Amino acid sequence: MRRANMSSVSHAGNKYLDWIPGISLQHLIKSLEGFFRRPEITKRARIWHGNFSYPLIPDTAIKSFHYMSPATSIDAGDCYVCIFDDEQYRGNYQVIGPGEKAQVSQCASVVISDRKIPVESVRRNGQPPGGFWELDGPMYVMQFSRAYRYV
Repeated sequence: MRRANMSSVSHAGNKYLDWIPGISLQHLIKSLEGFFRRPEITKRARIWHGNFSYPLIPDTAIKSFHYMSPATSIDAGDCYVCIFDDEQYRGNYQVIGPGEKAQVSQCASVVISDRKIPVESVRRNGQPPGGFWELDGPMYVMQFSRAYRYV
C-alpha cells in the first residue's frame, strides 16, 4: 500500500476547514428561519422589560437575562411560552398558550414554540428541544429586535 506524502503543515491546515463554513452557514440560516418559516403565526409572542418590549420568535429559547432589567410581562401571541424562575430552564415554571398573557415577577429563562413544549425534557436536560436556537437575553435582542441599541 502506498502512502501519500503530505507535509505536516498541509495536513494540519486541512483538518478543520471542512466544518467552519458549515457552522457559519448554520448560524445564518437559523437567524433567517425565525423570520421566514412560520407564515401561519399571525401574532408573535412578545416580552416586556418595563416599558421596553421585543418579539419572541418561535423555536427559540433564552437561557438567561443577565445584564437586562427584569422581565415584567409576556404575551404568548399565537405561540406557547414556557417561563422558568431560574436560569437554564430550572426552578418553577409556567406555560402560557396562544392568546394568553402573564405578569411575571421571576422570569430567568423562557422557551418559545408554535407547538406544545415538552417541559419535563427541557427541565431534565437543561436545554431546549433539538432544533431550537438558544441564546442569552442580550444576544437574543441583538439578533431579533431592531431596537436592541436601546436596551
